[in-house]
Amino acid sequence: MNWKRAGKLLLKIVFSVGILGYLFSKISLAPFWESFLNARHNFIILAFVLYVIGQALCSYKWELLARTLGFRRRFKSFLAYYFIGMFFNLFFLGSIGGDVAKAYLLAGKEDSRRRAGYSILVDRFTGGMALVTIASIALISSPTIHILPFLFKLMQWVGVDTGGFTASKQVISLWLRFGLMGACIAVWALVFTFPLFLPLFPWLTRWATKIKLGDFTIYWSHPGRMTFILAISFCFQVINILVFALLGMALDLGIPLGDYFVIVPLVDLISILPISISGIGVREGAYVGLLYLLGVEASKGLAFGIFGFIVVTAASLLGGIIYVFGNYPIQLRRRKGHRIISS
Repeated sequence: MNWKRAGKLLLKIVFSVGILGYLFSKISLAPFWESFLNARHNFIILAFVLYVIGQALCSYKWELLARTLGFRRRFKSFLAYYFIGMFFNLFFLGSIGGDVAKAYLLAGKEDSRRRAGYSILVDRFTGGMALVTIASIALISSPTIHILPFLFKLMQWVGVDTGGFTASKQVISLWLRFGLMGACIAVWALVFTFPLFLPLFPWLTRWATKIKLGDFTIYWSHPGRMTFILAISFCFQVINILVFALLGMALDLGIPLGDYFVIVPLVDLISILPISISGIGVREGAYVGLLYLLGVEASKGLAFGIFGFIVVTAASLLGGIIYVFGNYPIQLRRRKGHRIISS
């Protein structure tokens, strides 16, 4: 690890620890511990089981994507690779580490790592499309979260003066709603018609040939399969939102189910920002802030975020167990005589 990379890693660690420290310093610890200890654990266990089911569904989606590129593995292997990737995501400092581990596991000794990586990229992209679409529709149609007042409250919470916008609230709200919906439709249209625009970007084809990716538009040749894959992406996002709704029920947050369809995707998008270690601190802070705007005490909001982290960590530990006790070596070198890391 060079000094520049080490410095970035150190800054991320400091940022994550700093946010968590700030959050704990701003809440009353007694209500936090009361919420944490008195939570209904049957809902938390159910949330964990549902989260694991959701990850298994994602493993199946990844298998469909990889098979389209010519990879042939049993579902059991994809399930193991996916959970091992989750373990690396959380405990090896970032989602990139987990994605690299999954690509190496899928490629093994002979198959193309670039093609394996491409399947993971498309897996991420389809999941992101579903996430952003659900968040946009929920934010536009929510009966309790009105987009402009919610945005203004969020701006005020971070210290931005919104007084100058008061007279134009209705106009701005209308434009925001049309803007969000229009942006979603435009992105979906661009994705579905992407191969038609390839002649305008010949460098993409040259780049794909250079890295031996082959026909990177192959997914557009299987519209039926890709529609099914997108449907799975939406199902997973709904499952993930229901996981956090169960955690909210465990803590008696008392907010409508529809609000989770706004809050959870927004927090997921915020936690993707590469400014912390696996979103730690950022995720909890976002939940505290957004739930506070809905009338939830900061102590309960933090307990909610911590329980979410516990569920994800417990599921990721399953991947660690699979990696340690299973036969799933990560081939760092494929030439004879080089070291191979294996479990």
